[in-house]
Amino acid sequence: MKKILILIIGLFTTQLISADYSYAQWGIGAGVEIRDEDPTTGVGIKIEREILSKAPIVDLNFRGHFSWFTDDDAESLIDRGLNTNINIYDYGAALVLGLKLGLVKPYVGAGLGTERYSEESNSGIMDYSEDNFYWNGFGGAEITLLPTVKPFIEFRYSKLVDTDEIRIDNYNRLAIGVNFRF
Repeated sequence: MKKILILIIGLFTTQLISADYSYAQWGIGAGVEIRDEDPTTGVGIKIEREILSKAPIVDLNFRGHFSWFTDDDAESLIDRGLNTNINIYDYGAALVLGLKLGLVKPYVGAGLGTERYSEESNSGIMDYSEDNFYWNGFGGAEITLLPTVKPFIEFRYSKLVDTDEIRIDNYNRLAIGVNFRF
């Protein structure tokens, strides 16, 4: 029992004085996002605010995020025969729980948001837009290169609620980018 207590105190002390342990309260990130539905490639930005800053190993953040996907010659999700310009905007908020393990910080999170799906056909006959509410769960890892520069990779599962015309209601997303913490 005494050895376990010494180990726990040692880990606690190491986390307090490690190079990764910083008092960064804000983070801004940007990256490329890849979905499994058309349009498949987009960009995303996120801003995070640390909520729990004094804990030595755990990290709790509040996150706001925005993503944009576009394709000028995509096949319509409404009418498979048309080629259209599709734009998808989504934004939301989430709670993120991470573990500070030296250079790598694995994390998981969950959140809510809204997505705007918009189609504009070349002929102008069929223009369509729909707004949907969604929930998502995600997991990923952040790597510390410098105290303020942290590349990340993240997998996100999203589930749309009450879609009207869109034939998909869930999708997976892979995000790769860089966070700047200050």
